[in-house]
Amino acid sequence: MTVVLDSLYFIFRYIPFWTIPVMMICVQFGVIYWVKQVRWVSYTLFGITGFCGLLLIYYIYAGSPDNSARILDDLIRYF
Repeated sequence: MTVVLDSLYFIFRYIPFWTIPVMMICVQFGVIYWVKQVRWVSYTLFGITGFCGLLLIYYIYAGSPDNSARILDDLIRYF
């Protein structure tokens, strides 16, 4: 269980370093699939972009990498 939590804290601590490239890739391929008329793939890619955007907003709200992991830790310990 500790390995899973440590991995989750690592992911939440470094949100900007993986969400921004994922957003850029998903938007690019979402537009390509939109032009090719494959709508369900483009909706999925735009949904992933939106989810990454929400995580970035959470990171900005938390204020720092340490606070981001601490808020997640407090939420896990609450439940």
